[in-house]
Amino acid sequence: MHIRRLSMGLLLALSAIGTACAHARLLETRPGAGAEIATAPGALTLTFNEAVRLAVLKLSSAGHEVPIKIERGAPPASTVSVSLPPLTSGKYDVEWSAVTVDDGHVVKGGYSFTIH
Repeated sequence: MHIRRLSMGLLLALSAIGTACAHARLLETRPGAGAEIATAPGALTLTFNEAVRLAVLKLSSAGHEVPIKIERGAPPASTVSVSLPPLTSGKYDVEWSAVTVDDGHVVKGGYSFTIH
């Protein structure tokens, strides 16, 4: 019986550590990853499962970076939206990185969308 209680306690402690070490995850993007859209979007939106500070956001097409401005002093948020300049038809690559507010970990990723 004592070993069983000890095992249960150890399992609970390990699950708590796993939860505490979890990183922010990107839940949704607009335009969506792999999306093929007919109209150029006015903004790029990233939605995370927890509050983050956006560190890097790069948009490029055919190897050329599209200038976009991220607000460095913005308060942490789980949804981050950035205005886009007028975009033409083509495939666009998005690269991002963000810092989680709770633990300071950096998460990053990328995806593409196409405007027809």
